[in-house]
Amino acid sequence: MHFSVIGWNFRNTPVEIRDSLALTPEQQVELGHQLKGRFDLGGVAILSTCNRTELYLVNAEEQLEQIIEQLESYWKLYKLRESVYTIHNLAGVKHLFRVASSLDSMVLGEPQILGQLKDTFHTFNEAGLTGKLLHPLFTRSFSTAKRVRTETTLASNAVSISYAAVELAKHIFEDLSKQTVMVIGAGEMAELAVRHLMRNGISQLFVTNRTFLSAAKLAEKFQGLAVPFEHLKRHLHQADIIISSTGARDFIITSEMVKQSLRQRKGNSMFFIDIAVPRDVDPEINELNGTYCYDIDDLQAHVSQNQQERKKQSFVAEEIIEEEILEVELWFKSLSAVPTIRSLRRAFHSKAEEEMEKAFRRMKNLPASEQKEIEQFVHRLIHKLLHDPSHNLKQIAHSEDAHLYLESVKKIFDLKPQQLNLEENPKKYSRLKIVNS
Repeated sequence: MHFSVIGWNFRNTPVEIRDSLALTPEQQVELGHQLKGRFDLGGVAILSTCNRTELYLVNAEEQLEQIIEQLESYWKLYKLRESVYTIHNLAGVKHLFRVASSLDSMVLGEPQILGQLKDTFHTFNEAGLTGKLLHPLFTRSFSTAKRVRTETTLASNAVSISYAAVELAKHIFEDLSKQTVMVIGAGEMAELAVRHLMRNGISQLFVTNRTFLSAAKLAEKFQGLAVPFEHLKRHLHQADIIISSTGARDFIITSEMVKQSLRQRKGNSMFFIDIAVPRDVDPEINELNGTYCYDIDDLQAHVSQNQQERKKQSFVAEEIIEEEILEVELWFKSLSAVPTIRSLRRAFHSKAEEEMEKAFRRMKNLPASEQKEIEQFVHRLIHKLLHDPSHNLKQIAHSEDAHLYLESVKKIFDLKPQQLNLEENPKKYSRLKIVNS
């Protein structure tokens, strides 16, 4: 196996360097073609996100120094080797599986990385850069990630303040698609909360901010309505969910404002999510009937609990990955028997062709249709005779002394098998897939 990972991530590379390594999909493919051509690689794929840049390479292990030197020249960053990590073969495959399953992410269990990895694979596959080794490894990483998500609750619990706020809203309102949301502030925290809410489908969105232009931009992004900040009190009663995240020093939403809104709402509840520091929402509002108010401390407690749960689930996820890696290892071991099996089949078919040719020369009057029937019969017979030996050789390839058995077969039948090359003729190996035993 000749699989390698070269990378830089959030653990060992400063953000300013990671920013410099970021590549567009077009630049990724361009760099991939350069590397594959110059170093005669059997496959290449490049993942580029805000938290990591990783290259997945085939047949690169003996050229890593030159490849890293080429990358330093490409990015014009001549200290990349100080924070680079390289991982090889099964350890590299395990790393790929952990990345796909979000076990190597800054936020454990976050879902974005799997989509990013799939996009990378499709881009490089369409560009003809993945080769026949990366294809099964990437597809297996995707199925492993799916197992992790279905067999654990790793991604089920919120571990960000904004996402936790939405989770709490879902507990209070059965159907968020019927709710109207008011966002006060136009910063990153508020936008993240809106993104999570939009994924769950909300009825209507209002955005207000002291700078109206900022409110208008955020509202436009999510097809909402911008409200002048001075009209907040007038529109507050229309909102079922209020998310506030501003830099104000005093309360923006007072108890008196909410009392008036509740009278206008005729008993319908209001849910306040205050993710501002200092707080935007007067805590006395929590004492009013029909109101639910959570500040950032409440949300942080919720997040901390969920982080602990995700950590527990990560141990289960690691066990799943170990199972998958064992299957990959068995698959690669079985490939060691393929050249011998191919050579054995070739030898049998060659001898059969010689004998049939001699026989057909003696039977000059044999019709062509009957000759063809005999040929088909002989080939079917050889296939059946070699089916069990071929299967057994693949199973034997899993054992430690596999090479002894394979050498014995080669000597008994005087075989000279060629080294298996997954790149020489892709169609020959299109059926070589990793499957569960």
